[in-house]
Amino acid sequence: MNHNILITYPEKCDGCMECETACLAKHGCEDHPEKSRIRVTHFHGDDFFMPVACNHCENAPCIKTCPKEAISIGDSPGRVSINYAKCVGCSMCVFSCPFGAMKFDGEKGRPFKCDLCGGDPQCVAHCKPKALAFAAPEMLQYPGAIKAAQHFYKRKRP
Repeated sequence: MNHNILITYPEKCDGCMECETACLAKHGCEDHPEKSRIRVTHFHGDDFFMPVACNHCENAPCIKTCPKEAISIGDSPGRVSINYAKCVGCSMCVFSCPFGAMKFDGEKGRPFKCDLCGGDPQCVAHCKPKALAFAAPEMLQYPGAIKAAQHFYKRKRP
């Protein structure tokens, strides 16, 4: 069974947005870029880009805040999924995600997030600079993540 996670390496991201394009194509949303389940955040003033997608958190705030228990750890271990039959579209999950990875589809009246393309994330397959990987959690490079977090923090401070 696949227990891999989506790992980002912001220091490798060049802002090409191919991950977003691949995501949109996979989910049939080519004409709606706002519906990409991964987003590349560009920090103006320097060439720092950070891909953002659902982290499938172990203690996911979106699960805790859903009043209808429509969000849960899915069939695949460690995968946060949405049961749309239970979802009432209240957006509590969107507001509770500390990463901004949960989005809301106004046309459908429901949230959406990265589903890892069923175990074959197309964002990873199309990322030429290798800023994304789908690998075991042990492959997460903490020094790189810490450096990205420090850069993000410095950019957000007044």
